[in-house]
Amino acid sequence: MQGRISAVLVHNQEESFRGLREALKGKSVKLRRAKNCAQAKRLLARVNPPHLVFTEADLPDGTWADVLATALKAKQPVNVIVVGRGVDTSFYLEVMQNGAFDFVVPPFVPGDLAHVIRCAVDNVVDRREALTTRPGQYRLPPALLAKSAPVT
Repeated sequence: MQGRISAVLVHNQEESFRGLREALKGKSVKLRRAKNCAQAKRLLARVNPPHLVFTEADLPDGTWADVLATALKAKQPVNVIVVGRGVDTSFYLEVMQNGAFDFVVPPFVPGDLAHVIRCAVDNVVDRREALTTRPGQYRLPPALLAKSAPVT
């Protein structure tokens, strides 16, 4: 990883993200906060948007899906991780099927969260590097190329 990783925590309730914020301390992630979709949209519209977005499901002016839609329009790849209030398999499937990178719920176990962050960062960095390697051309990250079936 080159440079510092940045993340936005999109949430309206401070209490609900306190554990996540604490778990992210010491992970070399520069954190910013957005209280709603509009603030998240401004941060994601920058030339250098954050690498990661952690968003709660419901916000005062929208939902996680609105945050994800905005992230998909960012000038560079961004991975969105939805933070649920509890285990909900149907919500997890909805989130994952609609393009979120992952879904996490409290309590945040440091090792588990570190794994999610590492995977999300590796993925987004590979995608960003692919865009700078050949502008307008997307190359698959090496990890995906290794898993591809041989051409016959």
